[in-house]
Amino acid sequence: MVLTDLILAVSLWIGAGRGMRDGLGTWIASLLVRASGVTIFALDGLAADPNAIVLAVGLVAFSMTLQAAALLAFGGRRLPTWVHSATFAAVAMPFLLLSGDFGARVLFAGVAFGTMLAMLAGITLQLQAPISRGTRGLAIGSFAVASILFFLRAVGAVWSVDPLMGFIEPNLFQTLTFAGGFAALLASSSGVGLMHKERADAAAARLATLDPLTGAYNRRSFHETAERELARARRAAQPLSIIILDIDHFKAVNDKHGHKVGDEIIKTLADIVRAQLRKEDMLVRFGGEEFCVMLPQVPGPGAVVVAGRIRKAVASDPVIIDGREIPLTVSLGVAARLDEGPESIDELIARADQALAMAKERGRNRVVALSLGRSIAA
Repeated sequence: MVLTDLILAVSLWIGAGRGMRDGLGTWIASLLVRASGVTIFALDGLAADPNAIVLAVGLVAFSMTLQAAALLAFGGRRLPTWVHSATFAAVAMPFLLLSGDFGARVLFAGVAFGTMLAMLAGITLQLQAPISRGTRGLAIGSFAVASILFFLRAVGAVWSVDPLMGFIEPNLFQTLTFAGGFAALLASSSGVGLMHKERADAAAARLATLDPLTGAYNRRSFHETAERELARARRAAQPLSIIILDIDHFKAVNDKHGHKVGDEIIKTLADIVRAQLRKEDMLVRFGGEEFCVMLPQVPGPGAVVVAGRIRKAVASDPVIIDGREIPLTVSLGVAARLDEGPESIDELIARADQALAMAKERGRNRVVALSLGRSIAA
């Protein structure tokens, strides 16, 4: 068990590299602390030393509170620091007072550690996506199995005529409980490692599909999704519309207030636009201050209404950044899927881009739509 904890700690540390966050470092520390406690149990000459055994039991309890802190950190919460010392004392002191009764010690340790492991299972149950059901089940199951095994050993100490021999005598019960505990030890750390891997994979996927400044989709991910949406709309004979917009005179605003303020303006604009959209609509940052909105199952006139809401929302209130009011307006071009089809998403975007250019030419802060008379459900 000591060697396994050390190998798991080193493996997780190597695998994490510089990504020692979300409680992973705390989990590794828990493995090292538990290895220290189990080492004291294993060393010859210390088994009869009451102080050494109390220290070992306290360290094992401390390792469990560290695991609780690691799981809470993964879920964005924090375990108060005092819980570690309080739990150490709450387990170690009764164990010291029960030094003359081995059976009572085994009973107390089994109940205490079984309860703590059940709490770890409860914490894991509350963790949210992007954890898969299999990974969550592995972690919860490992804590639950270990908890049950500790309770079984506590009951075994009560029933045993000789608690000491009942605790160490080789038999089927010992084999099953120790083997099960060892498997749970492996499974819990494997589950935590997989949880961190799945979160890292989800973060990598997010970086690949979303613009880091605004949280909108990037242009590459948009094209992949938009082609599928257009093909679906064509098969189902349903409308689909595109809005392209950008900030009027953004270069002048950027030159006057600086790039940092410019980034805040773009971020704020994305939030304003997002507030006018449905859940199924797709907001895309095309680059710079230019955005695209895809509206599935929305005909051209409906898209004009959405574009008008966006224009009004931006123009009605100035953006406030660092106490400064910065008035903004946007120009918008709208295009919708035509009856004639088939057409590519690039052609649809080109028409919306042409409409945007006309909005600029006609004085900005306005919506222009092209060819809506021939669009689906116009």
